[in-house]
Amino acid sequence: MQLILSPRGICKFVTVVALMFSLLFPTGRALAAYPVLSVGSRGEAVVRLQQELKRQGYYTYWQVTGYYGPITRDAVMRFQKANGLVVDGVAGPATQSVLYGNGYRTLKFGMRGLDVSRLQSALKQQGYFYANVTGYYGKVTENAVIAFQKAKGLRIDGIAGPQTQRVLFAGQASSQQPVSRGDALSRKVADDLFWLARIIHAEAAGEPYIGKVAVGNVIMNRVKSPGFPNTVYGVIFEYYKGIPQFSPVQDGTIYNTPSGESYRAAQEAYYGLRPVGDALYFFNPAKASGSWIVRNRTYITTIGNHVFYR
Repeated sequence: MQLILSPRGICKFVTVVALMFSLLFPTGRALAAYPVLSVGSRGEAVVRLQQELKRQGYYTYWQVTGYYGPITRDAVMRFQKANGLVVDGVAGPATQSVLYGNGYRTLKFGMRGLDVSRLQSALKQQGYFYANVTGYYGKVTENAVIAFQKAKGLRIDGIAGPQTQRVLFAGQASSQQPVSRGDALSRKVADDLFWLARIIHAEAAGEPYIGKVAVGNVIMNRVKSPGFPNTVYGVIFEYYKGIPQFSPVQDGTIYNTPSGESYRAAQEAYYGLRPVGDALYFFNPAKASGSWIVRNRTYITTIGNHVFYR
């Protein structure tokens, strides 16, 4: 059957389609503007994708290639998993919208990540969140979101969905208060703690609590040492002769969600608890020989399954 529309009918049809489009894509930037990228894709869009994934810690290959291969696919899958998206390894419009910050993933109790840190920072700036920025969405964050929703006439559920975040960040953007050094420092600390908790969880999930703090102690010692990168992220993702310094970077477990205990251990190590003193190295003798470390460094102690050397 052929559908024939009059000119007036065509106008109505176009209007309806436009309305549906605006409801589906309320951010003002159409999701269709992003091309679907998958294994085999090449070009500037892939370069941009890899650069942003690398900036956020998901793409760890040393070179941005502009080719969408298995490494890029795996990075996209890690990003999708971390952000509650469909995990298919295809960088479609929805995935890219969240990646580039034009879309918001729904944040709620129990979630962790840099976007939670950003949420806390915005709530803090506007007077709803009074604790430290941690990157963990706990009761304090939930209560702050509820207070914000009440004040703005939004649905009160303690969940920072897209609508709540759009209102929150719009208020942040229109604020006349400049970003202080303290706010910038809070964001840096949240970022450091996020990655420190990740490496602690990946390296020492089965270790006693003090062993978790000890791993964080080593990372912080490296940050302060002139022989290593001077950031937590830089230390974790350092490569030597093409090989990552930490096996979780190589096997991908660095991207697993850290436990609450790993976060607590990260905070203690970050703020100065030093159960292994000035140790710069550790390894598990049951999994690695550590022959270079044993020959060239000084043994300090053993905690759980790890031995520590300065």
